[in-house]
Amino acid sequence: MVSSLIVHNRIRTTLPKAKAASRLAEKMVTWGKRGDEHAKTQAMRFLREHRLTIPKLFNEMADRYRTREGGYTRIHKLGYRDGDNAPMAVLEYVDTPEDLKYSMLIKRLARIELEPSLRVSPTIIEDGQAPKMEKRDFKKSLNHIKGQKKFDKNVEKMMKSQEMSKDDLDKKVSTESCKLRARLEEKKVIFRTNHIKYTEELALYNLFNVSKSKRFYLSIFGRCDFHNRRNRTYPLKR
Repeated sequence: MVSSLIVHNRIRTTLPKAKAASRLAEKMVTWGKRGDEHAKTQAMRFLREHRLTIPKLFNEMADRYRTREGGYTRIHKLGYRDGDNAPMAVLEYVDTPEDLKYSMLIKRLARIELEPSLRVSPTIIEDGQAPKMEKRDFKKSLNHIKGQKKFDKNVEKMMKSQEMSKDDLDKKVSTESCKLRARLEEKKVIFRTNHIKYTEELALYNLFNVSKSKRFYLSIFGRCDFHNRRNRTYPLKR
């Protein structure tokens, strides 16, 4: 599992396995930063596919985390798996080009740009006076503000780790918002097409799902009154 994590930078597994693998994955980076023969021997005892994992661990990953002191992995909880209801998670190395937290922050910024209603006000005080609200609503608004401040800090950390300027961030967000807008339009078109197809199929079903006896009576007597019970048609007795 740790070998796959080193090769692909990210794996999807259950939450207990992710927590257990993260400890060994952290130790691997420590050995990679040490870089001596004893560290290579220790790493080779646990890793597979030495032709791929050992060069990447002792060259690329050691250079990436040279100035970082611990905290090389991150766990994202994904909910529960269908069937056995096992808790699922994504285990990944931080500061990689395909960092999952980085892509999630970009997508959230794009959604905020498309829907300004998602943007949280930085304060709950208006015109020098706090608006009257219930205790529950006050706690909700306070939690929203705390969440927004935490999100802003995460964006600053992401920009610092990726060495990204504000213009680069704006370009990334605008590109992601264009993709999101196109995806929403595509979903609307698919929904309209499916709705039209469903309406046409329903009309054809109502047209052809008529029993032979009913069509026979209709062909002979024209328009008649019938009583339909359990898909059987009987002429009404007058």
